[in-house]
Amino acid sequence: MRSRLIQLTLVFILVASMAVVSCGGGGAASFTVSNFVINPTNAQVGDKVDISLTVTNGGEASGNYNVDLTVDGTPQGSQTVDVAAGASTIVAFNYTPEASGTFTIVIESLAGPLSGSLIVTPSTGYWEIPYKVVTGSWISMDISIGGITPLHRQNDFNESSGIRFTMLVNKSVVNGAREVIIPAETWSWPIFFVPAVLPGIDMNLDMPLSLDAHGTLYVQDGIGDVDLNSVSTAGHSPIQEYTYGDGTKDPAGSMLIPMDLVGHYVTPIVPKGGNLPFGCIFDTAHTENVIESNVNKKMDGRIVTDDGAPFLKDGGVAPYVGTSGTMVMTGTGDCLGAMIVGFRMDCQLWVHIVVEPVD
Repeated sequence: MRSRLIQLTLVFILVASMAVVSCGGGGAASFTVSNFVINPTNAQVGDKVDISLTVTNGGEASGNYNVDLTVDGTPQGSQTVDVAAGASTIVAFNYTPEASGTFTIVIESLAGPLSGSLIVTPSTGYWEIPYKVVTGSWISMDISIGGITPLHRQNDFNESSGIRFTMLVNKSVVNGAREVIIPAETWSWPIFFVPAVLPGIDMNLDMPLSLDAHGTLYVQDGIGDVDLNSVSTAGHSPIQEYTYGDGTKDPAGSMLIPMDLVGHYVTPIVPKGGNLPFGCIFDTAHTENVIESNVNKKMDGRIVTDDGAPFLKDGGVAPYVGTSGTMVMTGTGDCLGAMIVGFRMDCQLWVHIVVEPVD
């Protein structure tokens, strides 16, 4: 029995020796590290910092080498690289500081630690992200003119419609949120055609953004509550009563943006048309709007609801390079009781746009 055990042990050692030979040709891996770089060494909150080093294998066999990154003692990443005999490889990490201060960057490895300092200051400025509206988007209106039964008109949009805008996203995170701005000059919107609002009368409507839109993008889970419940009245003040939030905090990427859209309409009877101001609010959660009217009974109780989709990017804390999402808006704006071609007009607007960053 003892002889048998010795034989098995010798066979195991022989097999293991053959495996080493197949990996490295009879030698061993021998590693050194160099070129430790932190770029930049002075950054702002939200900036991407590149951290890298070179691993060289001066031995006669290939081998694996493990590298760990820590920032002020907190693990931030780990990589294992396979380096051929006589070769070098660059190991790179990305780190995004979320607070200002001076931080110690350390690369831990078998060759010992490499360290350097990173100075982070509060961020300034915005990321500029161009967006396009893609398939799955629409704008619709329920319209009652002169007390007629409301008509429903809808236009569907896709990428070929050419709807574009730029979103400015503040690099600073304040209380789990970023400021967002949509400059009015970047808002490109097609003409919305509303056929036969009255017998023989068609109407063209465009929806420019009259002022820069300022809103909030929540970048941490459970911070913001952006649901909207809007109750509208016709011929009374206030025109709209907004209720924000349903008591449930929304996920990271939730957004709320008041939009001052002004509808310019043109009809064959009134070539120059007029303005239909819409005090709108885009959001990415659940919106609901109901028209309560004591004047135009045809619009009483008309309810529109819709759900958006959050804009997500690594929880939003990392540099925001632009992600897809859905913004929805329901409301009546200030156009209730507007006069068009001598008739009272009440309308309910519903906008649902699916957006993607422009490549």
